Amino acid sequence: MNHARHALPRPSPLPSQQPLDTVLAEVRRRFYRGADAHVDAVLQRAFFRDRRMILYALSWPATWLRQRALTCSPARYHSLLIARLEAIVLHGDSARFAPLSAYFPTYLLACLQDWFRHHGDELYDELKHLRNAIDKVLSSAPLAAQVQRDAQHLDVIAAAHKLIQPARRRAGKSDPAQLSLF
Repeated sequence: MNHARHALPRPSPLPSQQPLDTVLAEVRRRFYRGADAHVDAVLQRAFFRDRRMILYALSWPATWLRQRALTCSPARYHSLLIARLEAIVLHGDSARFAPLSAYFPTYLLACLQDWFRHHGDELYDELKHLRNAIDKVLSSAPLAAQVQRDAQHLDVIAAAHKLIQPARRRAGKSDPAQLSLF
């Protein structure tokens, strides 16, 4: 029996998922590829081990934008992330981000946070510029709908960031009925 004929089609990703999926594929292509088959297999396992935290790092800028009531298109969000990846390739310390010698998601998150700390004001000015506000006011309803879709796109990514956030172990309170060792 041919099961391929009866298989359900895979749902296409939502527009808000596509930028993260393409950036995730870029991370895999740039940082998790090996020179030979054995190293490549090890790096592929490391990629799937690190995937959740990479997504956490890639979704962090959406939280930053959302906290400042900024919106940008999915294409602009994608270009921001790709530019940071290119900067890591060109200027990053490979000893600190090579997946076999270090934990890449932590390095990626630190690079994104550093960039937003240093260039966030410029990005804020760009996205909140008075001309953009005037264009939005003077624009027609279709542009207003596009702005709303862009804001919804960031809301979805920011919500995913919150869901992916690693759980921190909390120290349990000691039972007062228990005696201490000291």
